[in-house]
Amino acid sequence: MLKAITMQSVMLLLAFGGTYTSIADIQRGYPSIFQAWNDIENRPDLDELQRLAQHDLAFAHPYTLLRVVWDISEAQPYSGLATALNPSQLEAARERKQELLSLNPNLLLLVEIRYRDARYVSRENETSVENWWEVGYFPPDSPYWLRDSNRKPVIGWGEDTNGDGKIDETDKVLGYLIDFTNPEMQDLMVKQAVALDTSGLFDGIMLDWWNENYATSPVAVDDWSETILTPDTELEARLAILRKIREQVADDFLILVNANMRQIPKSAPHVNGLFMECYKPEHDEGYNLDQILQIEKTLLWAEQHLREPRINCLEGWRVVTDYMGDLDTRVAERNSTENLRWMRMITTLSLTHSDGYVLFGDDNAIPAPDHLHNWYDFYDTDLGQPIQDRAVRYRDIVGFFMREFENGWAVYNRSGSTQIISFNDDVTAVDSGRWQSRHEIPNFDGEIFLKTDKD
Repeated sequence: MLKAITMQSVMLLLAFGGTYTSIADIQRGYPSIFQAWNDIENRPDLDELQRLAQHDLAFAHPYTLLRVVWDISEAQPYSGLATALNPSQLEAARERKQELLSLNPNLLLLVEIRYRDARYVSRENETSVENWWEVGYFPPDSPYWLRDSNRKPVIGWGEDTNGDGKIDETDKVLGYLIDFTNPEMQDLMVKQAVALDTSGLFDGIMLDWWNENYATSPVAVDDWSETILTPDTELEARLAILRKIREQVADDFLILVNANMRQIPKSAPHVNGLFMECYKPEHDEGYNLDQILQIEKTLLWAEQHLREPRINCLEGWRVVTDYMGDLDTRVAERNSTENLRWMRMITTLSLTHSDGYVLFGDDNAIPAPDHLHNWYDFYDTDLGQPIQDRAVRYRDIVGFFMREFENGWAVYNRSGSTQIISFNDDVTAVDSGRWQSRHEIPNFDGEIFLKTDKD
């Protein structure tokens, strides 16, 4: 269920005149869960609107969020060229947003603007599509597509649908590379960001594939040894995009970028948050200590250096046993003993090391849509606001962290062994349900403790 809306929250809402970005930072409780593109799969008792409103932040296509699309038509069917939202859908979108905010006034809605890759349809295939809107992001002959030495468009991303370890035309190709160094293409992005800002419907944008360390334009998607653009060229273009957008949108318009576990110091003045999509190389294994240490380091850096208000979003991926599993299999695997432990660890890592948002979802390797997830009872805990600094060690034990909130404590352990935590009074452990003053926390695990009585 959604955390309770207090009278203080309502008064803040009125006082800020509907500026939801600031209110959300002030009043939302913890844990604070976000949605990355795709939905909750284990709550059939909730309708689609209620499932979305479970989260405090969500980013996706505008249709996924508010049932509004870019203003395209049979005469101009390419959404990448559109610079306004469909005017006939705006009123219904406003009503849907009010419904969402009535369920969760803390909810922030961000739209992904594509710039690195998108759907491509060749001229031959374009003339045979059943519906006029089933075309690519840009026209097939557009100068905005990035092409190889033979002038052919280049696969940018896809799913290994048969599990053979490679991605090619026989697999599900999800996007072809865009030339985001093209100033005209950048200007289209700016116009889309401005349209989202001035609509009053959305709080910001999300930009995927954000990288300051290496190029993301491989000549072949399975071989990154050669790229079409150099790292310096890509970085210059990314920074230009940020500067252009910031010059045209309101100061409180949010920009979230997917930098995985990397720091982005050159982008930091313009960016409000990292989407930390925490990649791991093996879908059937969890994270190792080095990866966890990198997650901590980057999350703490982002909490200290990015533009305010900060909206850092940490996502951990589950361990996958059945690569081709259906919905029931996915839901069950997310609730395995091993994955519940990883969920608690990722959630409490976020709670102890940030004031941001967290999600535990599917590994991107599997063919199912990415970022599908379960809603856990653990998420329904209401810790209130943090009242202690981030990343505080419990009794100075390396790798064992405890953070106090208004209504309890979050505890996270990656010390290398099981640790004991003691309280002055009996407290309730949310996951185990134990009500006592002394609790054990296994390695690579976490727990939330509430100050309330057992009743």
